[in-house]
Amino acid sequence: MSSSYSTPTLVMNIKREYFAAILALPRRKTIEYREDSAYWRVRLAKVGPAPFNLRLLNGMQPPVPEATIRVVKVVRKAKEIQLHLGRVLEVRHWNRAKERPTK
Repeated sequence: MSSSYSTPTLVMNIKREYFAAILALPRRKTIEYREDSAYWRVRLAKVGPAPFNLRLLNGMQPPVPEATIRVVKVVRKAKEIQLHLGRVLEVRHWNRAKERPTK
């Protein structure tokens, strides 16, 4: 894929319970929340307006469970940023049916 046509991607770490809920079949979590801080505003500004891809990583030791999901909308409320999650584009090192890492 040519880089001029690629979708911007924001990468973030996420706790196991939320990672599992986002990838559950059927999905139990459709919005990822972050504190509305200068740190997250700068990171979001780098990927631009939605839609963009969100790459979620769970853990530090390889193989790290990871998923790429389309963010369809970003909403800023009082003290939080809501990333509204769309389609799951790719899942690696995670069994969605059993909701646990693959070996």
